[in-house]
Amino acid sequence: MTMEKKYSIGEFAKLTGITERTLRHYDQIGLLKPSEYTEHGHRKYNNHSILELQKILMLKFLDLSLEEISEYLKRPEQDFSKTLADQAKMLEEKRKQIETVLQTISRVQSTVSGPESVDSDSLLVLIHALKNEEERNRWINEHAGDSVYNKLHSYIFQLESDQEMATWNSKMKRFIREGRKPSDPEVLEHTEDMVSMMKPLVEPHLDDEAKKQLTNNDGSFEELHPYLFPSAFTKEEEKFMGKVMDELISRKIKLSQHDGS
Repeated sequence: MTMEKKYSIGEFAKLTGITERTLRHYDQIGLLKPSEYTEHGHRKYNNHSILELQKILMLKFLDLSLEEISEYLKRPEQDFSKTLADQAKMLEEKRKQIETVLQTISRVQSTVSGPESVDSDSLLVLIHALKNEEERNRWINEHAGDSVYNKLHSYIFQLESDQEMATWNSKMKRFIREGRKPSDPEVLEHTEDMVSMMKPLVEPHLDDEAKKQLTNNDGSFEELHPYLFPSAFTKEEEKFMGKVMDELISRKIKLSQHDGS
């Protein structure tokens, strides 16, 4: 009768390619206990330990967590076919998520590589918008309704998933950090660029009735979903942009009156 081979933790680590630190961790969490401990507390492993480790590594390869592996190994009847089916489904979802992340990174990289530098807040809002594009569109469709304000806000916030908008946001934030005034020519020109960018996208959706509502300040406004539509701007920055818009409108009115005189 051949005596069963026993391995010290060092020998077992070398044999299996698993570090001693990992083996100690597996022992501590009860995932892979040594076959025995010597009287001095040293761990010993045997061929059965190799078989158990193979199971653990195979389940790890299938992307099960250590906790899930532990639960699986405790089952009296291990239904491996069901485990495979569950993992296949979970990994398919993970693959879709990875593909979405890669597409998002690709779209954001084109913004970063542009001539204008983009701050991290604007980039994070862009990534958030791209990540939640489907859900945002669903929310917009449900809440746009008949109100002109809802329609306007819907189309404007759809632009946040556009790289050009992220660049515009970033440049405006830079102007604010520099302490520019709302009447600063560069700030006003930058705001006009944004209005020009939005105009062809928004105007086709404003029929005569919608324009009438805007003129008369009619219609209700559904508050935007705070999670789905975060802003790259602080409340103070938003107030600054409001002043810029007031300045721009005031100048256009004066210009119009001058032309009409």
